[in-house]
Amino acid sequence: MIQKETIQIIASLLMKNAGKVNMTGLDNGKAGLSLSLFMAAEYLHDEKMEDIAHQLLMESLIIPNADAGFENGLSGIGYAMLLLMDKKYLEADFDDVFGKQYEIIIRILEKIENVSNSFLYYFQTVYFLSKIERVKKGDKRVKDIIRKLIEGIEWLLTVQFHDFENINFSRKKLDILCLYNAWLKLVSYSGYSNFSHSLIDIYGSLYQKGCIINSLEMGYYLKKIAFKYNIDRHDCIINENIRNGVKNIRLDRLSLRERIDIAKILSDLNYRDFHEHQLLPEINALHTDKGLLDLIVATPETFSPLGYGAGIGRLLIYFVDKQTELL
Repeated sequence: MIQKETIQIIASLLMKNAGKVNMTGLDNGKAGLSLSLFMAAEYLHDEKMEDIAHQLLMESLIIPNADAGFENGLSGIGYAMLLLMDKKYLEADFDDVFGKQYEIIIRILEKIENVSNSFLYYFQTVYFLSKIERVKKGDKRVKDIIRKLIEGIEWLLTVQFHDFENINFSRKKLDILCLYNAWLKLVSYSGYSNFSHSLIDIYGSLYQKGCIINSLEMGYYLKKIAFKYNIDRHDCIINENIRNGVKNIRLDRLSLRERIDIAKILSDLNYRDFHEHQLLPEINALHTDKGLLDLIVATPETFSPLGYGAGIGRLLIYFVDKQTELL
């Protein structure tokens, strides 16, 4: 059980440093910090914290941003706003507040060319588009863009998997598997039912040939997709990935983000042989300056140590509510 005092300490650290964050987006900017602090404010019944969270969100909305991307662009800000509305932390008319930004996102995504770089950069906007579908039910552009983005990533993965057994291709394999895992996660989240079943089968074939090592995350998202769409031909592969993926966890090599995400997966799987306290920072240590500094050091260089993407903001959300989605 996480102590209320621990949540207060982490949230206070975010409030103290929020003014140093200049980016506006979800992973490394004001929108992500706003999401973290809104949740903590509700949990702690702290009106001042809620005011700061609201101010951060407003700043993320009014500061010019022409990037439609998810991690640090407009679609990530829109996603944060929609999630806050879903959880009743925020009452707002989406069209009034985010209507102009929404049209910018749609116009940019409609013009994506059939090149891999565009799909790689924009495919995570499907998280935002999947949420906005409920608000913009009559906008057919949303479904068309989701289809185009997912099919683009599937095409890219199919081409890359074609050469996967080539020994000279080894240096790219990790990147391909990371993209494949991201695709599985996106399909699982979005509810997009026309995904490529052949990509599941290609992965299964490569796995059985010994070309792919076990991955807890891969097994988890494959399991969710297989259950939802009644795909039972890869049950053994799924179970091996989960079982051996847990055995292969190397705590000394995990970033803070990886620790949080694995803790969420194991909690969802109700996996009892590997406990949360083995993954997450020592709770008592978080009450010291050194403990908080260690958290910051554990953040990957490409992410803000305070942010939602891989930093303390992500940990705060997990501590407040384990069930809240973390993308």
